[in-house]
Amino acid sequence: MSTTDAPNEGSVTSLAASESGLWKVSTLHSSHYFDLDARTVTRVPGEDASPGINDVTRPLRRIETLTVGLRGRWTMHTAGWSDTVDFYWHESSVVTKIERVTFQDLKQVPR
Repeated sequence: MSTTDAPNEGSVTSLAASESGLWKVSTLHSSHYFDLDARTVTRVPGEDASPGINDVTRPLRRIETLTVGLRGRWTMHTAGWSDTVDFYWHESSVVTKIERVTFQDLKQVPR
């Protein structure tokens, strides 16, 4: 497993999608919720972030890079069949924190 426990319980320095559970990935301008059991990711733009095409829940395809201190990169499947799109991709700003959260935490996120 590529995660490394940090001083805070439930905090790690990287994710590789081999983990389980719900994770909040904080970047400079947004939050991304990775449900690694359901294999989905949801972007929640912050106050200073521009809205984007990935501001919905999408099926996670693959995590390319997801490490604190680096820009995050991952790909997502389309939600259904698409003749024009093989997959979506996302490159985040610098990841500042990766922490395990609960589904109750996710329900309280404004969207």
